[in-house]
Amino acid sequence: MPYAEWLIAVFDRWYGATPGPPVRISLFESLLDLLLGGPTRTETIGGAPSQLAVVDTDGTLTLSDQLKTAYDRADRSGYDVENDTFDALLDHPGVVARQLGTDGLCGRCRECPVVPVCGGGHYPHRYRAGTGYLDRSVYCPDLMALISHVAGVVGDDLRRARECHAKARP
Repeated sequence: MPYAEWLIAVFDRWYGATPGPPVRISLFESLLDLLLGGPTRTETIGGAPSQLAVVDTDGTLTLSDQLKTAYDRADRSGYDVENDTFDALLDHPGVVARQLGTDGLCGRCRECPVVPVCGGGHYPHRYRAGTGYLDRSVYCPDLMALISHVAGVVGDDLRRARECHAKARP
């Protein structure tokens, strides 16, 4: 899992920076938010419903540009601003599928203990010819390792904070 090892090293450096993280990294911020019970800030993790549409310069209404990584024209809706409404786009199967949360995941993901944080991973990373998006992320083992590591770091910090708080009480 070289990707997980790299991400963990980057996270540790980012999280441990003094006086605090020098840059914003949405993946790490979302991991922290999700582990602490908050919402995700990105579509790449957490399984939040998609909240975007793209209007190309020619007026074509498309789904997330990130879907282009799954297969050729995966982002195409067949709609455009001249002939269709944004409400019509909301009924597009590609948009509806990305609103299902854990119900839109394969069984293996739904049963996974980190699915509340992972959310199945980034939607385009789940695509496989033949099964579509009903597969686990190609980065599943890496996400599991990263989430477990970040949860451990945050858990340690929370324990230390509680101990410090308890010692400070009169």
